[in-house]
Amino acid sequence: MKLEQIYCDFMDKILPVGGIVRHLPYALVFKTTHWCMYNCAHCCENAGTFQPRKLMPAQTIKNYIAQAMADTGFSDNVVFTGGEIMSAYHFGDTSYVPDLLTFCLKHNVGTDIKTNASWVNTSFAPRVFDDLTDVIRGGDPYQLQISLSLDRYHSRSVQNCAKFIHELSKRPRTQAIIQLSSFEQDVPMFDDLLRALKRNGTRVDRAVVISDGKAYKKIIAGRNLILNMSTGTLFDGGRAKNLPDAEPTVAPQFSFMTRDYNVLVAFDSFGRVTLGENSGRKINTKWCDNTGRPRPLADIRKSLVASAQFEDIRYRILNRKRFIKSM
Repeated sequence: MKLEQIYCDFMDKILPVGGIVRHLPYALVFKTTHWCMYNCAHCCENAGTFQPRKLMPAQTIKNYIAQAMADTGFSDNVVFTGGEIMSAYHFGDTSYVPDLLTFCLKHNVGTDIKTNASWVNTSFAPRVFDDLTDVIRGGDPYQLQISLSLDRYHSRSVQNCAKFIHELSKRPRTQAIIQLSSFEQDVPMFDDLLRALKRNGTRVDRAVVISDGKAYKKIIAGRNLILNMSTGTLFDGGRAKNLPDAEPTVAPQFSFMTRDYNVLVAFDSFGRVTLGENSGRKINTKWCDNTGRPRPLADIRKSLVASAQFEDIRYRILNRKRFIKSM
């Protein structure tokens, strides 16, 4: 153990990124599937209907969360996303989503589930709403956050979000946070959503104006749901690289080091784990071994440190070559 510590200390002096990765507090992200009902032009995950109808096993996910809960570096926060996680219902697995959410809330893990709400008009939508209602009522008030996509790239985005909020707000004791995730150029869509909610009969009360200079508003819908708007920049990852308004990132593989919140350790349905949710050339490893069995989380974290150190060396070499060519 002492030799391992001596080696880590030595490598951290040469490649400080290793120590940064080793000591950063982290949240777990599970990209449960890459299948999605949409084939959006901006998708950083290259998700769509052409991807396999494959889900990351729920038991594997729960095992990784349990391992993380014993780690002092874990922030007690989990994100479930995709592709489209509600595709599980489309595949016929109606227990997948409520099982994962109930497990997290039972263990007091902060939980965020991301969906584009494209499924709100499907035949299985009532089952989804029933399950979400049961999960929310089984946890503490506002313990669950549901993030909806509100942007120009998702077809019928305003209508889908409005229907989701309307249906969930009608159910008593469904106290949850609804995060509307958008891009900077799509801010007006939040007001479009509020107008759509008013038209479909959802009561909304303006509650708090956020004093961040952007004048986004928190809204209480149906006295149960807190709505909040957040925006980000469209970067050129995945299919977004083909869009003229996608911004390039400088050294995107190290973008996690510029954040002031927990670094994301993101598992996907193809067996990979990435540091940061999506980042150009990936700092990654595999979460399963050559036999397909899940690797221990501690080993995965060590591999991510080694991957970050390798990427740091590669980045330095490339930059040196560019500098020499420019002389």
